[in-house]
Amino acid sequence: MIEEVFNTLMVFGLLLIAGVAIRESVPFFQKFLIPSSVIAGFLGLILGQQVLGWITIPESFSSIPIYAMYILMTCVPLGITVTGKKVIQHMDFAFGNMIMYGFQLVFGVLIGALLIGFWPNLPEGWGLMGVAALFGSHGSVPIVSSVIDPTGELGAQSIGMVMATLGVLLAIIPGIIAANYGVRRGWGAFTKDIKNKDKSFFRGTLPENDRKPIGRLTVSPSNVTSIAFQLGILAVSFKFGELILTGISSVVPFLSNIPTMIYGIVGSLILWPIMKKVKFDGYVDKPTINEISNFSLEIIILTACASIQLSIISEFLVPLLILTLIICVVTFIFTHFWYKKINNPEWFEKSLMNYGMATGSNPQGLSLVRVVDPKNESSIYEALGVYNAVFFWNKLLLPLAASLILIGTVIPVYIIGTALMIVPLVLAYILFFRKRKGAGKTKARKIS
Repeated sequence: MIEEVFNTLMVFGLLLIAGVAIRESVPFFQKFLIPSSVIAGFLGLILGQQVLGWITIPESFSSIPIYAMYILMTCVPLGITVTGKKVIQHMDFAFGNMIMYGFQLVFGVLIGALLIGFWPNLPEGWGLMGVAALFGSHGSVPIVSSVIDPTGELGAQSIGMVMATLGVLLAIIPGIIAANYGVRRGWGAFTKDIKNKDKSFFRGTLPENDRKPIGRLTVSPSNVTSIAFQLGILAVSFKFGELILTGISSVVPFLSNIPTMIYGIVGSLILWPIMKKVKFDGYVDKPTINEISNFSLEIIILTACASIQLSIISEFLVPLLILTLIICVVTFIFTHFWYKKINNPEWFEKSLMNYGMATGSNPQGLSLVRVVDPKNESSIYEALGVYNAVFFWNKLLLPLAASLILIGTVIPVYIIGTALMIVPLVLAYILFFRKRKGAGKTKARKIS
């Protein structure tokens, strides 16, 4: 058992370093900002037993993404504090993401159901992978696949991973084109010239001035190592959520079907305010928590890509392309016109971030913003924090939707998705458009 764990860790490390080396050497991967973990995962797939057979991919690679998701989801709510002023200021970003999430939820399931008529061997409810793979990228795929395909026999996880990879490509390539075009049109708030990019953004080591710490000590190192202590806090949060949900499910049997990965996010959501109330919040270091989350994401991406079932993909490549292209094209059009119409400060940066998030993941969105904001002067991180605080419960929607589809009840999924599209539109009209019209009329009266 110990030898298997060690071997798995070594294979992961070797593939990841190989992925970094390839990205450093191949301009194509640098130009389109393809993550090293994606490169490493597909390198493992090619070198592994399914293709060349030069190396052996551990069997545990197929199950690791699920357990890494437990850690990642526990990290999300810890350390997030939002003020009322910031919430209002960045609600355009939260609303935009919610609308696209609702769209992908409704039309992903609908288009997926229609395509099953042509490809009957597709897993039931596979269209839900649209929002899991595109909005959540590789890291969210296990949330859905573990529910609709718990044994892995239907290849749902492989389907999701391929869609997520297609989404990353469609996030970066059109996104970079849009970023370049927008800067030349003067839409960017911070960048007017994109020709003079430092090479460290694409390859090599960062300059000394750009090497920022990834975390801080919250307790003396003579007491405990910081990263071990933060992992301990995450473990307590996960266990806390498990005790709460298992206790509730003993009273409400229906909740006994809630996926295990929800334990951590529920535990963190409840425990963090309690920690703040009793003045224990100083023990939590959000940057270190974020790095643990990012490390978990690297594990998820690499191991999931390396364990894709190629036999499943060869059979269903066409429907995967159809669903991915439809969702990505609509997302591209919506995000541009939504933020341009609202016209809040930094609307272009927010549109790029939203498009990258809704077709790839946070890293893809941040990569696109970095093109037009190389010095990190924008308020994107604040907007992202508000979005995560306001719409954190989207993590609960995926397993809920998957469970509903699994028992043959799809109508509530359509209702939830439609509500996510309509309610933010109404609220946006009240907060932004009607308020702006009222201000314009008041100004006109003063002039007259």
